[in-house]
Amino acid sequence: MQQRFISLFKQLHSTNPAHHQPLQGFWFIHSDEPLISQWLIDACRPIWQVHDQTIKRIELSSAKSWSDVINELDTLSLFGDTSAIIVSGNHKPDKQAIDTLTHIAKDTPHHLLWHSQKQDKKSLSTKSLKLFDQVGLLIDGNLYDEKMRGELLRLQADRLNISLTPDAWQLLMTHTEQNLLVAYQNLWRLSLSDTAVIDAQVLMDCLIDGAEFSVFNLSDAVIGGHATKTLQILTHLKNTDTAPSLVLWAIAKDIRLILQIQAGKNPSELGIWSNKTHLYINTAHRSQGRSEQWLSQVYELDKMIKGVSDDDVWHGLKKLCLAVCKIDLMNKA
Repeated sequence: MQQRFISLFKQLHSTNPAHHQPLQGFWFIHSDEPLISQWLIDACRPIWQVHDQTIKRIELSSAKSWSDVINELDTLSLFGDTSAIIVSGNHKPDKQAIDTLTHIAKDTPHHLLWHSQKQDKKSLSTKSLKLFDQVGLLIDGNLYDEKMRGELLRLQADRLNISLTPDAWQLLMTHTEQNLLVAYQNLWRLSLSDTAVIDAQVLMDCLIDGAEFSVFNLSDAVIGGHATKTLQILTHLKNTDTAPSLVLWAIAKDIRLILQIQAGKNPSELGIWSNKTHLYINTAHRSQGRSEQWLSQVYELDKMIKGVSDDDVWHGLKKLCLAVCKIDLMNKA
């Protein structure tokens, strides 16, 4: 069965976890917004806990990783335990794994939640995802317009026990246009105040300046090829102790989109906002022949963040961002 994230999110929060039926079966959610998947996990967690379901996580490094998922399901069933297994990654199971999962799905007490990046129509029609559609839930976690983003943010505002006036909502939506993370950060900051109803003035006092604080503005500067602005934002993010992993996530996401455009994908099918499509297309064209090096840089930066490498991660981020801006830091030096 197919379902939109917002409607499922409402259902999960409409009942006290203690009175909610155990979550079982196979769920797949795809979204370009990592927050969406995390919010779904956060909504499921109280229900898992009240039903004593052990939470386990499995990262898919390849299609063969599905054998780990299957072994986990078999082991749990053998000992009579129930579990919630969170699977992350884009690798789809092969035919043998699909056949095994199909058999398991017929009568499983476990909850398998697989989250992945946004899928196009062709990917959603593959046998592996049809399995989730037929025996569980195929959840669309993508936000296709500002109306959907506004509806979701209002749900989160209710959960944070804050109320915004119409003027304040308009200001928040305009100031954080298309940026779900920045908008939610502002709502969370507002929830720490003692003000019952947030008007435009209170919001203005609490707003995070997206031009200085947001990794999304860094993304805009990099994709736009604005090297000077990119360096200014990177410097500010470093000075305000922004996690390098968050910066890398934003840039790596853009790099994947650019590589897909260069491979012939239609930008309209990749979840790119219409007013930014031309920027991604221009970047894909101007970086032709150089972009294949970016993924190796992303890999090296990930190792630095995880402590495997002792190199300066911020210097590496600067090199990568300027490379996407079509500036070679070594040549500039």
